[in-house]
Amino acid sequence: MYIEIAIIGLQTLVLTGIMIFLSRGLARTILTGLLELDRKIAEAIQQVIGGNFENPEPPNPIQQMLFEVIKNNMTKKDPNIELVRGEDGKFK
Repeated sequence: MYIEIAIIGLQTLVLTGIMIFLSRGLARTILTGLLELDRKIAEAIQQVIGGNFENPEPPNPIQQMLFEVIKNNMTKKDPNIELVRGEDGKFK
């Protein structure tokens, strides 16, 4: 009876230790990621304030073609259906 309680207590201590170890590692990883994100955001803000923008690469011909197709599809087109109302106000 006492041996089972001792085994359960030992398992509880071991699992608690493992959970503490893993949670500390996770917290360290999250902190490192947040510090890296903070540094990158600070660099981006400095670039915006300083006006030091890198020129983006120009679009390739396929991207230009897709842009033209999308632009042509966005222009307003008249419908092909002519709506005519009769004397009673109903559509014919």
